[in-house]
Amino acid sequence: MTIKKSNIWSLIFFLKNLNISPPTHINAFHCKLIIILGKQRIRRKKAMERNRCIITTILLIFVSITVRCNSTEPLIDELKSGRRDYVWTVDTLKVPEGRSLPSRMWGANAKDVWAIGIAYLNAYCIWHFDGINWKNYDPDKYIEPYGIWGTSSDNIWIGSTDGAFWHYNGKKWNKFQQTEIPNYRSFIVQNIFGKSPKEIYAVGYADSIDGSTYKAVIMKFDGLKWSLVNIPIIKNSFKKILYDEWTGKFLISAWVFNTPNEYIYLFDGQNLNQIYSAQDFLNLVTIGGKTYLQTKNKILKYNGSSFETVIEINSDKYIGNAWGRNEKDIFTVNYDGIGHYNGIDLITIFTKQI
Repeated sequence: MTIKKSNIWSLIFFLKNLNISPPTHINAFHCKLIIILGKQRIRRKKAMERNRCIITTILLIFVSITVRCNSTEPLIDELKSGRRDYVWTVDTLKVPEGRSLPSRMWGANAKDVWAIGIAYLNAYCIWHFDGINWKNYDPDKYIEPYGIWGTSSDNIWIGSTDGAFWHYNGKKWNKFQQTEIPNYRSFIVQNIFGKSPKEIYAVGYADSIDGSTYKAVIMKFDGLKWSLVNIPIIKNSFKKILYDEWTGKFLISAWVFNTPNEYIYLFDGQNLNQIYSAQDFLNLVTIGGKTYLQTKNKILKYNGSSFETVIEINSDKYIGNAWGRNEKDIFTVNYDGIGHYNGIDLITIFTKQI
């Protein structure tokens, strides 16, 4: 079952520091979040019509017309440019002591949004937005949340930097499972994504006991438990996983510590194949349910076997990232705030407040 996203788009932008460092290097006192809750009703045409096969035989001429029932993707030139008249609100999450820096977000709908990240106090690692206010959730055990994904309001998963998996049942977050990898000191969950409640994957890396080496890790939830996926030993840190619903494949981004080397892997649930590499930052993103790759000022589209450049953003305001409905309606992180690309140009549509 493919999980359909709503037309609510939520983006987090850190006003103190838009370039997020690894948890050990974060020193901000608190994090300002710009929560974008834009509602837009999209008129959809019926993707399929009832088709009939018309077979006409006249004398020796046989004509067979077959119409495919699959919906076709609109051409880029036929797409309408996205709106730029959203109403923005700014919420500031303050804590009584230390810092709180949410870095991941997932929502079931506009009135049920979760944000997670490290914090000085355990009580301020998990936040919930009910459509009006943000409130912190105080877990009953220690947690350093770093990955979050769910299928519904009562089925949400968090992966922690200590190898723990937490589950939300609609009422409470419970520590579901602690993962230990033989001969390795720790397992850091970097990201979670899935295609159904019984097929969810978590990616990250495991540190060796003496700290001399590390390896990439994939874990799978099958509806009952989390288990290690048997993959070759790769000296990578898997940082993100996405499911491309148009091709039915998973893609994983990775990097090698203390080097500029980054990779993209194709994963079918069992086999892992490297399909792209660069000596630059590689960022997997989703636009309109399809998987894209953002690197420098380029956005590349995954076509089922490789990546091809479809957008070049020529603006000195652009930092990176991309979220959107299609290639003419993309939100970005700009140096001066929230950016929007409409297929023609990139502008800052909300200026950050210091």
